[in-house]
Amino acid sequence: MKNLELSFKQLMEIDGCTRCGECIQQCPVFMVTNDQRVTAFNALQTTKDWSICQSWFRKFFLKRRQMDPERLKDFSQEIYQCTLCGHCDVVCPVNIQAKEIRISLRKNMVKASLEIPPPGPILENLQKGRNLTYPTNNDRLLWLQNMPKIFRHSGQKTRAEVVYFVGCVASFFPATYSIPQAMLYLFEKANVDFGLLGPEEWCCGWPLIGMGQEERVFELAKHNIESVKAMGAKTIVFGCPSCYHVWKYLYPRLTSEKNLPFEIIHSTDYFLRLLKEEKIPIHSLEATVTYHDPCDLGRASGIYEAPREIIRMISGINFVELRNHKQHAMCCGGGGDLEMFFPKISKDIADLKIKEIDETGAEVVLSACQQCKRTISLNAKKMKKKFKVLDLLELILILSDPLKALTFENLLQKSFSTESS
Repeated sequence: MKNLELSFKQLMEIDGCTRCGECIQQCPVFMVTNDQRVTAFNALQTTKDWSICQSWFRKFFLKRRQMDPERLKDFSQEIYQCTLCGHCDVVCPVNIQAKEIRISLRKNMVKASLEIPPPGPILENLQKGRNLTYPTNNDRLLWLQNMPKIFRHSGQKTRAEVVYFVGCVASFFPATYSIPQAMLYLFEKANVDFGLLGPEEWCCGWPLIGMGQEERVFELAKHNIESVKAMGAKTIVFGCPSCYHVWKYLYPRLTSEKNLPFEIIHSTDYFLRLLKEEKIPIHSLEATVTYHDPCDLGRASGIYEAPREIIRMISGINFVELRNHKQHAMCCGGGGDLEMFFPKISKDIADLKIKEIDETGAEVVLSACQQCKRTISLNAKKMKKKFKVLDLLELILILSDPLKALTFENLLQKSFSTESS
């Protein structure tokens, strides 16, 4: 590679690394691979060597040296062995933003046509179908099929006060269909005037950013913004933390649209507001519950309290925090395109997460991210765990009906009493 494109701030951060090793010990990929080369520490040190090779000082005053091609080839693989969870940023004593540096390095590798891990059909799907899964976007509302007709019309509305941006995972993965379905039922209970974009909802672009293909996101961003504007919406609600984070913090930079004419809000904040306004009833639940902080909702977007406030509103709940929670929560393994590039590492991280959940003795593990629910629930099932994995929206819906709440409580008690016997 001839030109390493990093900001001056990033170069200063790389040079400022104290080599303390905190990011090594807290890296979920290191925990399951025991390979220091995949950590932020190695990324910073290798990048520092790389930049020295290209510096004017090295070029004009010292013997010219090039980065070893084999090392660069290995590095182009290592830099993708990361969930982009951002925990390395939290534990760094000198506040190095290693996550952003890693994303910038991925962009550099794509531009240099280095041998990065193959993305499979996902890149082509995003280019042709504007979604992760299919080369067409026509089935965006497939998850609506088994819902009453009144909800199916929501995908045909041209005007609405609230637009629900569903996201690729909830739209196309059956294991998560229950999350957008719960969202719609709750909207209806609260008399919210809502609409869906349907096929006009394009991927938010986060998978492309994670791949190092940020320049492809502009078209997606502009289309999505114009589609919501056309609906005349005052609010756009997200169940997916990654979609929320991209819209809230990255779209303004990528599109130069700093003041969008609608509120951008995650479902946890939105439904906490509705619960406080008593627009949705919520009944008691006698159960031990824990909560998993999604990386893009917590560390990336700073939303920790809204989910916990909702949980504390439920009478009868025994809420037990995970050993690692809030800013130190361990990733579920489903982020940063890792599952696409290195599925075994993703699964091994999920297994670690599930063991941590087991420590709490919880009957229910809650989260607020469709990818987290998908990753944890699928792997917990393989490990034959008894706890129930739910998105917070699903629990709110269950507890909004006294009969459903009682049935759910009985099912939990029966499941765990069978396990203990």
